[in-house]
Amino acid sequence: MNTVSLVNVDKYDCALIYRALMLSLENLNFPVPSDQSILLKPNILAMNRPQQHSITHFLLIEALIRLLQENGNRITIGESIAFYQKGLTERAFRTSKIAALAEKYSIELLPFEKAVLVKITENIESPIPLYIPKALLEADMVIGLPKLKTHSSLRMTGAVKNMYGSMPGGYKQLGHMRTVNDLQLSDIFIDICETVRPALFIMDAIVGLDGGPSAAGKPRFTGRIISSTNPYALDTVAAKILGYEPQEIPTLVRARERGLISDFSSIDIKGTMPHVKYKKLIKGPISHHKNRDSMFVTDTYVTPFIDRTKCSSCMECAEFCPAGAVYMNPETGGVPVIDYSKCIYCYHCLYSCPEHAFRVRPSLKNRIINFMRFLLRI
Repeated sequence: MNTVSLVNVDKYDCALIYRALMLSLENLNFPVPSDQSILLKPNILAMNRPQQHSITHFLLIEALIRLLQENGNRITIGESIAFYQKGLTERAFRTSKIAALAEKYSIELLPFEKAVLVKITENIESPIPLYIPKALLEADMVIGLPKLKTHSSLRMTGAVKNMYGSMPGGYKQLGHMRTVNDLQLSDIFIDICETVRPALFIMDAIVGLDGGPSAAGKPRFTGRIISSTNPYALDTVAAKILGYEPQEIPTLVRARERGLISDFSSIDIKGTMPHVKYKKLIKGPISHHKNRDSMFVTDTYVTPFIDRTKCSSCMECAEFCPAGAVYMNPETGGVPVIDYSKCIYCYHCLYSCPEHAFRVRPSLKNRIINFMRFLLRI
């Protein structure tokens, strides 16, 4: 249960990674699944490119697809990007080269903002409800594919935090804004992990990112694929590679407090730890008070509105809204309205409306952020 496999891989090469994955599963005593529906959850983050090393590399995903398809499995890749950019996750699938994989291997891509969502409120410690894509809960198996990165505010990005991308659209930003510190935010990450319960995690640590999570960080060759069935054990090892102690990582502190990992020293490591100097670390005790949210939280999601000239009052939007935020108001002349106190900014309405009457109006800051990302290629 607490076994972590580290397999050396010296470059992004599909054949090399395929063999490394086979060895990883052998180290974990994890049989290759067969004839199952498997949902892969990579870390795409934004409309970034593989050479920026801020996202799970498509060649790792391709090697895994080959391995799984050889055993008759049916594969879906699901994700929701962190920043609002026109085209959302569908466009990010293209820039990450994952869309090309989907075409090559005839697999399904699922942007989570298009997915049917299930509201989870019971048996969680999160301060907000979870809205989980139904596909994650119905798949025979979920495999998390995180990327090894330091994080400019949360210290590191790993297996646990990668599952936060299961929350669609701007609801991720609301999660940041509605928590009082990183420990409470970590409860959301952990609750998603414990609700979805991925069977396996495979981390792309061939090239990690120092100073992430965005591509503004510096790539650092680390030369490993790190795998485990236990996300907390995997993140403990990943933290040590980055230069952290487990007690410095909020998600690991909360996982131990919640009894999800008993002893950081009891992890069985198969393979060797690399010696890499990651420099952009946040040291010191974990604060119980949150600093002011940055504009990358407050201004990277957008508010939907209804174009009344296109609305036919069919009310499909109300039927599909997972939060019940859209309703018919007689005072508006038979046109639905949005209750923004209930809206979770999942963007599902943008896709569910047959008349395409839902639109978004990015703020000036949002436009500036996206323009700077375009100029700086971050």
